[in-house]
Amino acid sequence: MKTIYFLFAIVLSGLWISCYDDKGNYDYSILNQAEVTGIDSIYRCDLLSHLVITPKLNSQDKSRTYDYMWLCYKNTKDGIDTLSCEKDLDYELTLDPAIYTLVFAYQDRETAVTKYVFSKLVVESEYSRGWYVLKEKNGYTDLDFFSSTFEAADLMDKVHGQPLVGRPRGMGLIEDYNWFNEESGELEQWNMCLSLLTEQDLKVMRISDLKLLGEFNSLFYEQPATCVPEKWFGWDGANALINDGRIYTINIRVGTLGSAKFAYEKTGDYHLSNIMTKKSQLCPLLFDEKVGMFCTVTENGADIIYLESDSQSKFPDAYPDYNLIYAGLLDEGGLWDPGKGYAVMEHKTDKSRMVLHFDLLCLDKDWGGDDAFKNRIIEQDKIVSTSNLSSATCFGMNRISKMLYFSKEDKLYYYDLENKREFEVKRLNGETAVPAGEHIVMIKHVVFNCSYPEEAIEEYLSKLAVATSDGTDYKIYLFDIVSDKLQTEPTVFAGNGIPAEIIYMSSYMGNAYWCY
Repeated sequence: MKTIYFLFAIVLSGLWISCYDDKGNYDYSILNQAEVTGIDSIYRCDLLSHLVITPKLNSQDKSRTYDYMWLCYKNTKDGIDTLSCEKDLDYELTLDPAIYTLVFAYQDRETAVTKYVFSKLVVESEYSRGWYVLKEKNGYTDLDFFSSTFEAADLMDKVHGQPLVGRPRGMGLIEDYNWFNEESGELEQWNMCLSLLTEQDLKVMRISDLKLLGEFNSLFYEQPATCVPEKWFGWDGANALINDGRIYTINIRVGTLGSAKFAYEKTGDYHLSNIMTKKSQLCPLLFDEKVGMFCTVTENGADIIYLESDSQSKFPDAYPDYNLIYAGLLDEGGLWDPGKGYAVMEHKTDKSRMVLHFDLLCLDKDWGGDDAFKNRIIEQDKIVSTSNLSSATCFGMNRISKMLYFSKEDKLYYYDLENKREFEVKRLNGETAVPAGEHIVMIKHVVFNCSYPEEAIEEYLSKLAVATSDGTDYKIYLFDIVSDKLQTEPTVFAGNGIPAEIIYMSSYMGNAYWCY
């Protein structure tokens, strides 16, 4: 395949020359018009499949002849690839799985006028779209995958010869990881990867082919004294890691992760909890266990920023006698609205609980105004000892309604954050959410809402994932949520082990949609 650089600049130059040559030529009444049909706005294709497109040029002047070219690119600065110089395209997709701009260019041989038709080309591998389940199995960590057409279990063991050491901590997304391929001697850019965290290790895995591109020791300029990965999260163009209570960030303006590395940890005398929440582009809601205060970080700032009280604060900003046991997010108002955050706190001594309500405008450094980085706890719910919530062992937040899900063994409940009442969650037909005797170990409302009308890209998903396990085997129930109930017949995945985390992956996924 030949790579053409600066193609569009050359074509534009040609256009100006042809216009100059035609200056003063008025022997025609109208220019030839040609409309193109037969090209869709978006193509979604499997790796190594054939992309076949047969456009039709409907020209006013049937005697006109044209030259053709099919091109594609991820980013023009990385070059533009030529797929064909024929009108009809029949191309085997050997491109790396990614989203490309597909261009059909046709040039009138008489006038040298070139026109373009743009589409989106989504190239996917069998692992590009579906559900990843991070799980504990026999004290180690492994990964299962489920899609509508394909399932694979124990990917770490089967693909790489062994599971990850230690029990699972979580997963994060890295949109653009750079990896130097020693075999080819080339730097491979724009790799979408998952970060897989365990108690004792961290791996960076490319989603398209499950290849391991990095590990804990390769991510730092100066290696930390201990390897205790606890949480990974990101912004658009930035990544963050909590390791042994200390936090590191890197911004793409400093360098792309893989080529660049984490430098210095944020300064201060702190120890962050591995429980946090974060919406898309907002700063994270973190909790410093040393002083019992909520805090945050920015991509570039050197310090921890505490959410301290001012004249508008309604509740204390410090909770030194409490542990944070869950934090969740309400996507109130859509993707770019800050929304609300909720923290379940448990007293260190008497084990009493309360729920703190946050206005997450306080985490919007750009549009938060006077609220930015201030204590904006707007409600405080004391949980009575007789409630099920007071002894719940597993939590999950409804991302679009004010419902805090929680469980006790085989029962699923929700706490109504508006009316301060709790209810059992049942299916539409009146059955319990999961069969009696199954122990709930994970609850997560997975929402993915991608919509770019101008580029004809749209994908929406909203599922409540409820996982049960007996310690040896597991089931994951994927429910559609209907008001405060669940659909009667969910999708069910099954495997070995104890699920710790589940994520939905799409070719359109990015940190703008990934909420923690």
